[in-house]
Amino acid sequence: MAKEIVITEAVEACPYCMQENVFPNYDVEKQGYIVQCKHCGGQMMLCDECLHADDNPTSQCDWHEEVRNGLSFGVCFRGITEPRY
Repeated sequence: MAKEIVITEAVEACPYCMQENVFPNYDVEKQGYIVQCKHCGGQMMLCDECLHADDNPTSQCDWHEEVRNGLSFGVCFRGITEPRY
């Protein structure tokens, strides 16, 4: 029997520049939920991947922005993005 090959991709719009980003062959288990926008370079969360993750059956989302020392961070239970200047 042939082994089944699963190819996944993550797609997310950047909250800073509003451009769509496609990350082919992306595995959140290995690569995490924080990525860099291919258009503006800002760090962003893969929120759609999180909402549909097996370890998030209730589609929990606690994302919020925090300002610390004048810098903006994206924060959720999956991690914290680098500050946005």
